[in-house]
Amino acid sequence: MSKFEVQTDRIQINAPIDFVWDILTNVETYGKWNPFTPRARTDFRIGSPAHLLVRMGPGRMKVTETVCAVEKPRLIAWNKAFGSRHLLLAVREQHLEPVGEARCSYHNTDRLTGLLAPVILLCFGSYMHRGFSDAGKGLKHYSEAMYARTKAGGTHHQS
Repeated sequence: MSKFEVQTDRIQINAPIDFVWDILTNVETYGKWNPFTPRARTDFRIGSPAHLLVRMGPGRMKVTETVCAVEKPRLIAWNKAFGSRHLLLAVREQHLEPVGEARCSYHNTDRLTGLLAPVILLCFGSYMHRGFSDAGKGLKHYSEAMYARTKAGGTHHQS
């Protein structure tokens, strides 16, 4: 079976990994920092649905995927089979890695397998890469601003 991938560069975030994990897993705040997925609803339990509103090109589309991996505080993944798994299976992983006590890195990987994978990558690969990169930049800026606020005496409320 063919395999294709969209991967973003690692983005350094000047905030502790657990702090960033809390933001990444608080879907209530996605609209404040995530331009690619401004709305999401899930409980992050394996097998649970992840209802997502994603920006794909000039428009937005609703997608329901399935949570397939959660490894606190390093990995969240969801997947979706379009038709059968042999036609198209997409698995998106969001990775956090510690870099120091108050720093971490973030990157996305979306693996596409199946007969339609090369067509989807050709048609939507650039939108996916841009969207995942925008999500990483948004997470960085939001996390750093919130962390700076907590260090200045604020609280860890993601407002």
